[in-house]
Amino acid sequence: MNRAAFILLVSVCCAAGARPARAQSTDTSAMKSILDGAYTTAQARRGEAVFNGVCGDCHALAQFRQPSLIHAWDGRTVRDLFESIRTQMPLDDPGVLRREQYADVLAYVFELSGLPPGDTALPTDDAALRRIRIERKAAAP
Repeated sequence: MNRAAFILLVSVCCAAGARPARAQSTDTSAMKSILDGAYTTAQARRGEAVFNGVCGDCHALAQFRQPSLIHAWDGRTVRDLFESIRTQMPLDDPGVLRREQYADVLAYVFELSGLPPGDTALPTDDAALRRIRIERKAAAP
């Protein structure tokens, strides 16, 4: 993937380059961190297949191994990122995938980003996605 396409992806994901606002939640005790494992390895494998078939023509895997995507969404909910991807990707036909496929692709992106898997698949409903907070890994001492 060339640099211009990468910049376009980051711009789309970050709402035209602006850092997304932090999520507002009145009940943070119900929140789960993405660092606690919010997807399964099996789900990431399904997402890899969808990514290779739909996303791979425009997006290189290396761009998701960089911390910039997760850092840009730090403090937001997974629902915010899910909805951004669902409504804007693929660029030539946004929203064409089923919600399950978008969740699978997002699980794969989380895996590529080095986020840990868990025992429960990333959900597809908005309420459950809002209860998962995106957090970046703490810097090594």
